[in-house]
Amino acid sequence: MDNQTIHSKAAHSKTIHGQMIHSQAPYTIGQLAALAGVTTKTLRHYDRIGLLHPTGRSEAGYRLYSDSDGRRLAEILAYRALDIPLEQIAALLADSKRTDRLNTHLKEMKHRRQKLDGLICHIEEMIRLEKEGAPMSAHDELNGFTHNPHEDEARDKWGDTDAWKESQRRVKSYTAKDWEQYKAEAENINERFVTLMQQGTPAESSEAIALAEEHRQLISRWFYECSPQMHAGFGDMWDADPRFKHNIDKAAEGLAEYMATAFRAAAVAE
Repeated sequence: MDNQTIHSKAAHSKTIHGQMIHSQAPYTIGQLAALAGVTTKTLRHYDRIGLLHPTGRSEAGYRLYSDSDGRRLAEILAYRALDIPLEQIAALLADSKRTDRLNTHLKEMKHRRQKLDGLICHIEEMIRLEKEGAPMSAHDELNGFTHNPHEDEARDKWGDTDAWKESQRRVKSYTAKDWEQYKAEAENINERFVTLMQQGTPAESSEAIALAEEHRQLISRWFYECSPQMHAGFGDMWDADPRFKHNIDKAAEGLAEYMATAFRAAAVAE
């Protein structure tokens, strides 16, 4: 329908899945710009670079946009809200089904909202302590802005799970003091695992299994309800990604394998 001349602009309706949908298309460039909150210059630019062509033209040669054009513009603006470059948007629009694209985009926006909520809580805590005359240390203030390099990858892998969603719900309200407490508890458990391992205590022993249970309860208390089976799966995750094993083994060589074996033994003993 490119370059088609459209002679009239009459509102019409159609029924989709039992719902009456009202349309004011075709839209002039000024009407679509006003509806979308952008300038006509922006729409002309999108037309020029091939991102959004008008479906037709009036008898006088003016641009006229269809409902489909309007929906495409809505999707473009959704991507622009995340500062995605126009060149990348063009590739995204040609890459997959619209519903798949929108679902992916929605997940990214929710993720950014969660991160922003966490930053808001951190800054509120900074303000509260400042007013009380006991400001955070530079370490604690900066720690609240630190990005976990594995967070995006973890979200891609487990972002659709209930455990991930519950974890994100909880942590967005944690203060720097909360994180310090969690870190202290986690380090205490790890240090006790190191002691057991270096003493030669088998990972399947009652002592190691009891400590594994403490670790599982730590996860449940701070992040999400972690079942013994989920906990045993930590070992599989560490085996599949050497980065996890390397990070844990910084405390003591072989610690990741020792803890993973204890987690699996605890799940069997449950």
